[in-house]
Amino acid sequence: MDINYYIAFDLPVPYKNIMIYPATVKDYMLFTTCTGCLSLDKNSIPDAKILTMTDLEYLFYCFQDEGKKEPYLLWFDRLLSICLRDDKSFENIEESMKRYKYDQKGKPFFTIGDETYTFKDFAELKKIICLQNLVELPDENISKEVRDSLEKAKEYKSRISGTKPASLEDYIISLSIVTGWTFDYIYTLSIRKFTKSLRRLDNYIHYKIYLSATMSGMAHFEDTSFIKHWLSDIEEEDKYGDVSVDLSSIQSKVSLESAKPKKE
Repeated sequence: MDINYYIAFDLPVPYKNIMIYPATVKDYMLFTTCTGCLSLDKNSIPDAKILTMTDLEYLFYCFQDEGKKEPYLLWFDRLLSICLRDDKSFENIEESMKRYKYDQKGKPFFTIGDETYTFKDFAELKKIICLQNLVELPDENISKEVRDSLEKAKEYKSRISGTKPASLEDYIISLSIVTGWTFDYIYTLSIRKFTKSLRRLDNYIHYKIYLSATMSGMAHFEDTSFIKHWLSDIEEEDKYGDVSVDLSSIQSKVSLESAKPKKE
């Protein structure tokens, strides 16, 4: 069955001998921390040894490297605990980590129950978990240096505008106030539905404000294309669209500057 069916109704996605459940708001903080193991930008590291590794090999490599600050393999194990609803592994992390091993050829693998999972399975699990929970992965079509610059630009724009993102607690309270949903109900929502509810609510409120202002004559907009119906698609096509600059204009400027004769 199409994975979108499972995702739309927050159903566990079957894979091999396991069922992968969407994470809930209750696990939001731990889950978002641990997803760092899925969004590793391995291919931006200028090291031939690392570039030839699979994502699973890199997790094992980082786990054994004492110089690495983040325990990525442990994070992946915690993600599995959340997404498999395996409370027992939370009780004994040391025992749970024994599932990660190397085969006779030195290739990493891990086990769930009696089933063995390789780097290919890791890639599939990563895809499912990211889709289920709206985990954003790095756009490898953009270099890491450019992405870092754009992220800093977004942070700067937010800082000078005086807007500060609300905390998770405030998001929960806001959603409860507007919808009438109880806190206990919100805690059980999937992270995906929680996030989409907030986005849709924000879109709905702004749509009503703009529409009321336009129809009452209190405001006039020459271009009303930005007023999208609150049920239209609101997914971001370009997350850096508000801070990015036309690269062609930059390139042409750089080209002209470099062509000018240098002063002695």
